[in-house]
Amino acid sequence: MKPSSTLAISAQAAREVRRDTVMRRARSCYDHLAGVAGVELFDEIFERGWLEQTEIQDPPRVSYRLTLSGKQALTAKNVDLPPSSSKRRFAYGCTDWTERRLHLGGSLGAAILLALQDRDIVRRTDGTRVVSVQSGISGWFESLSKIITE
Repeated sequence: MKPSSTLAISAQAAREVRRDTVMRRARSCYDHLAGVAGVELFDEIFERGWLEQTEIQDPPRVSYRLTLSGKQALTAKNVDLPPSSSKRRFAYGCTDWTERRLHLGGSLGAAILLALQDRDIVRRTDGTRVVSVQSGISGWFESLSKIITE
């Protein structure tokens, strides 16, 4: 089950939403993808059954692990999957500042953002948190479907 967040939005975040700024649409949150693009990425990965909740939870964040199909799909897309022995949390739902829904945090979220950058699907803007989407992230998923079914 994918949790939802009902936290109140800050005045600054509300302004970003109202103006539909580039910062709202796609940005980095530390080293993972956030904003509308980050929330949509998390939703798609979860809906495809590539993530499942772990038994061990660390409130208020929900922790996830990859399913076998998630490992296969992301490996096929050259996502450098972080080792399970890492001290960093692997994957968790990070509440998005403007959308007040979850995007994917942790070492997995960082690895996916790097893979999207390597394929020039997204570009980070130097000196800011803004991320520009060069080509649709949905196209990245569609090419994944072709790889998995071949």
